[in-house]
Amino acid sequence: MRGSQVIVEMLKAYGVELLFGVPGDTSIPFYEALYDARPAIRHVMARDERSATFMADAYARLSHKPGVCECPSGAGPLYSVPGVAEANASSIPVILITSDIPLSGEGKQTITELDCQGLFQSITKFSAVVKTVDKIPETLRRAFRIATSGRPGAVHLAFPNEALTGNCRVAPETLYAEAACRHYPAFRTRGARPQLEALAAHLTSAQRPLIVAGGGANHAQAGAVIQTMAEWLAAPVVTTISGKGLIPDDHPLALGVTGDNGYHPHAHRAIGAADVLLYIGCKMGSVSTINWSMPKAGPDRKILQIDLNPEMLGNNFQNTLSVAGDARLVAEDLLILLKGIGPQRQPGAWMEELNAARQAFWDQTAAGFRAEGSRSSPSVSSVP
Repeated sequence: MRGSQVIVEMLKAYGVELLFGVPGDTSIPFYEALYDARPAIRHVMARDERSATFMADAYARLSHKPGVCECPSGAGPLYSVPGVAEANASSIPVILITSDIPLSGEGKQTITELDCQGLFQSITKFSAVVKTVDKIPETLRRAFRIATSGRPGAVHLAFPNEALTGNCRVAPETLYAEAACRHYPAFRTRGARPQLEALAAHLTSAQRPLIVAGGGANHAQAGAVIQTMAEWLAAPVVTTISGKGLIPDDHPLALGVTGDNGYHPHAHRAIGAADVLLYIGCKMGSVSTINWSMPKAGPDRKILQIDLNPEMLGNNFQNTLSVAGDARLVAEDLLILLKGIGPQRQPGAWMEELNAARQAFWDQTAAGFRAEGSRSSPSVSSVP
């Protein structure tokens, strides 16, 4: 097989069904292989490379599979930067494939010559140029593994013309995929038992526990177990803008969004009054904490944090306890421990107070919409 065919066979092995992109002169060998692979992989043509990368990002968020996109050399990679940077910052596994000029044209002022590896180095988890056909299988496996494991993110691979058109000499059995990396997050990790026991003790001793869930909890598909844990603890749930939708908005314990992107005042009220805050899959960055102004420190306040990436634990606040692990797995283990400690709690006066504030907010909002609607609607006499 030619290199382009090897790429397509590897994508098929990883269960890639949709590929977003824009054709160009350097990507013709790749498109020939895609044409021969129909209908296993469907190519979705974008108007430009920016759209293709954002399509791959959206696909990954909805399918929990890596989003794959491609573009030709030159302006293609430059247009791809915004979508790739957004995916990487949001922990979304997007794999960008760029076709490139021949290696024989390097340094000769070949049109569209660009250091693509350097371009994407700072905005991806991994950026590489695959210069030989025989390296394609292992490099693609590495790309999918890096994109889907740990903190998921974006990956970039550049394929010069020689890699796309050369003949593959590796054995057919090397064209395999790692099944765990067909979805994300791959290779989930659990928290250590002593830390989980300490976490459960802090939560059961709380008078006003609060759960703050971020995008990491959404990526881990932890909504169901977090909702069950919140119901067991009678703890309200606040989400960041990327954690929105984790539990139904009309749930009695759902207090809406925190942070400076469309926050709900009753959500901030809960953060200000809680004595134990459990952050799950939340980096506690500038948006969710309003430039790190909340939660405020206090002698009787405890901050607990669960995050897949150990680098984020206690990065911006002094945590009482930090637990590294997948949001869903840690929450599942934590729920078992909580149920073994004591009976399920019932919502008390604090929850009633927060729900009253929530209802007042929405009543006021609805009244404002009605008033605005009556001002903007034409009167009967003015209608022709």
